[in-house]
Amino acid sequence: MSAITGDQVAVYDRQLRLWGVQAQQRLLNAKVLIWGLEGSNVEACKNLVLAGIALTLRDHRTVTAADVGFNYFLRPEDIGKNRSECASKRVQEMNPLGSVSSSSEGPAKNPEKLKELLKGFDVVIVGLSCLGFDFELAASMDAACRSLGAGFLLTVAAGEIAFFFSDLHEHIMQERSAQGSTDVGQTGQNPETFSFPSFSDWLAAVPALLTGKSDDSFKLFGLFASFLRGKAERAVPSAAADFEAHCQEVKCQPKVDGLQTMQQAFGHFFVEPLVHVASVLGGLLSQEVIKAITRKDPPLVNSVCFNAHTGAALVEHCPAKPAAPVKRKAEEDVADLLDD
Repeated sequence: MSAITGDQVAVYDRQLRLWGVQAQQRLLNAKVLIWGLEGSNVEACKNLVLAGIALTLRDHRTVTAADVGFNYFLRPEDIGKNRSECASKRVQEMNPLGSVSSSSEGPAKNPEKLKELLKGFDVVIVGLSCLGFDFELAASMDAACRSLGAGFLLTVAAGEIAFFFSDLHEHIMQERSAQGSTDVGQTGQNPETFSFPSFSDWLAAVPALLTGKSDDSFKLFGLFASFLRGKAERAVPSAAADFEAHCQEVKCQPKVDGLQTMQQAFGHFFVEPLVHVASVLGGLLSQEVIKAITRKDPPLVNSVCFNAHTGAALVEHCPAKPAAPVKRKAEEDVADLLDD
């Protein structure tokens, strides 16, 4: 791990005091791919480049007037040009010591090609709309990241609501920040392992999610997945009535604060989220990337949803964790042995 230079100490002084030298070194040596300049991913670009992480921005789409209205890294003169190429220059300006590159490659369905596009990154953040709302392709990307040892985070939003899924595999947290302390050294605690399900596991658990006790905001994203899985061509605003019929068919009608009907909710998936929604979820998203790289502090496992209407960010483990076995008192075990 390369040493921190004098110039880096001057720029990252506050972070060095917050995270410590070792954590900052890990950030400076990390490479993150942000695939899809949309929603919370835009906010993550800002947060992660300021932290000193080397970024690659990838998006095959061209800039539209709507993009300029939402993405503060784009300008009217960028309309018609590639999103990532235009944005990368201005992301770089935020931290001259950082490294920001761009790529206009589109998503590939061939497994080997996909793995090649993901190789060399520590963490990959993907916007679902950049994949054409193809949930199967997202699962393939997660599988490729698993085989390469890279963390995978998937983002999607619907107006006042934004969501991300994370898969850090078997993540080992090596250090936990001491509460109420400015000491950035080790706290003396033993490493702790967090097991993350794959995105394929998440998709397989959607039927249970829709009928279980999960918050209705998570059920909304589950419904979106069950409606489009294997039928990405239905990812158009005009399919709102079909989506509502699907909700009735699977007998799941979530009541989400801020949304009146399922047709209204479906339409929100195809526009950028409100700026403050992207900002809040982008902050949480960036925080999880930093935890993944520094291995400091417990990660959020594994689904996060923020609703601006309630002002709350919720975390749920999906698939649900199996119930812990009931502990028995020692005298009960002895009684069983005597009965035998």
